[in-house]
Amino acid sequence: MQGFINKLEKLLMPLANIVSSNKYLLAMRDSFSSLIPFIVGGSFFGIFNWVVFEPEGTILGELGLNLGKVFTGLEGEAYLNSGFVEVCRNLQSMCNSVVTVTFGIFSLLLVLTFGYRLAKMWKNQEPFIAAALALVAYLLITPASVTGEAGDVIGAFSTSYFGSSAVLTAIIATTFVVWFYCKLTKNEKIRIKMPESVPPAVANSFAVLIPVIIVLFVVTLFQSILTWIGEPALNDILYAALQAPLMGFSQGLGFSLIYQFLVWFFWWFGIHGHNVTAVIQNLVYMPAQLANQAGEASYIFSNGFFEAGLCHVIALPIAIFIASKRDDWRAISKVGLPAMIFNVQEPLAFGVPIVLNPLLLIPYVLNPLINTVIGMLFIEIGLMPVFRYVVPWTMPAFFGGMIGTGSIMGGVYQLVCIAINVAIFIPFVLAGNAQYKNEQEQLGTVSE
Repeated sequence: MQGFINKLEKLLMPLANIVSSNKYLLAMRDSFSSLIPFIVGGSFFGIFNWVVFEPEGTILGELGLNLGKVFTGLEGEAYLNSGFVEVCRNLQSMCNSVVTVTFGIFSLLLVLTFGYRLAKMWKNQEPFIAAALALVAYLLITPASVTGEAGDVIGAFSTSYFGSSAVLTAIIATTFVVWFYCKLTKNEKIRIKMPESVPPAVANSFAVLIPVIIVLFVVTLFQSILTWIGEPALNDILYAALQAPLMGFSQGLGFSLIYQFLVWFFWWFGIHGHNVTAVIQNLVYMPAQLANQAGEASYIFSNGFFEAGLCHVIALPIAIFIASKRDDWRAISKVGLPAMIFNVQEPLAFGVPIVLNPLLLIPYVLNPLINTVIGMLFIEIGLMPVFRYVVPWTMPAFFGGMIGTGSIMGGVYQLVCIAINVAIFIPFVLAGNAQYKNEQEQLGTVSE
């Protein structure tokens, strides 16, 4: 077994290091990370909109906790026509404005953060100008007209080009624009040099003036050619050709299981599995999450869905407390459990250890696959809604699932997973007892 592990390590470690240290992929990952405050912030208002303030929802409605009746003493039509419900509707409208904006312009925000980080990566002296240029270029390739309900054409942008369905376009367009701009700024022949008496901010702006003009000309020429030949917008082409099929493919159970296997198999090797597979997460599962939150779709497999499955690691210390006779495992579990409550697994991963421990490989990788199947079944048979809201990955089990789905059944799903995961871990924990006893016997220190 150890020889097999060594061979796998030699095969996978170089690949994982290449992926996790690739500057372009790191810039992409960090760009999405920079948007977490907007995603979680928008989700916060979304939770209040669809869960807390919804008069007929999980908290206030008759099919939920029915606190609306507790607060008003009314039910039925009298309750729905009450001033309390009117206030709730007004609060919902206020929260919905934040949700609409934060998720409606996600791709625009991505253009800014990705453009800035790419410019920094390519050591451009004016990364903010690069990011702003990427934003302007993105707007240039976006149709500036919308067909109204009466069939009239209105001069405006459709937010469908700025939301989750435009992530791939934002990445591709930003990459080209910033790369082209950085190349041009290194050409001294097109740099406008100002006298030393000119303030640096003004001098730097004039230095990149010609590169900016060239980039804008190329981008607008490209969009004009698409218009002249009757082709749709670039985002429509890319979405139909790439992102939509990729999103559909990623919703298959097989793809999702492979994704989860890779994540946790790399973690077992001591490599940050989520960093290695961040491209998959950012291109398909984060847009799926955003589409769910915006009410545009009901994707089963999303970023929130998989983060809810993080609860499988907490099953290990529980199984250890139930079945382990190893003092070392029990001591480490006592220390690691408080962190694991908030889904921080490193104390257990490197303390027990889970990493490169052949005994725990099967349950550690198998449990998230089982959780994926259970979650899919819960959603497909109607026991649980899709994960609609983005919650911090550190949210404890039960609360994360409940808030993420807007239903108490999301929390029940996590508890069911933990119970099954504990049952799967226990035989391997018992095997750990026997292993530990054999080790102690070999050392001559076994105590009866």
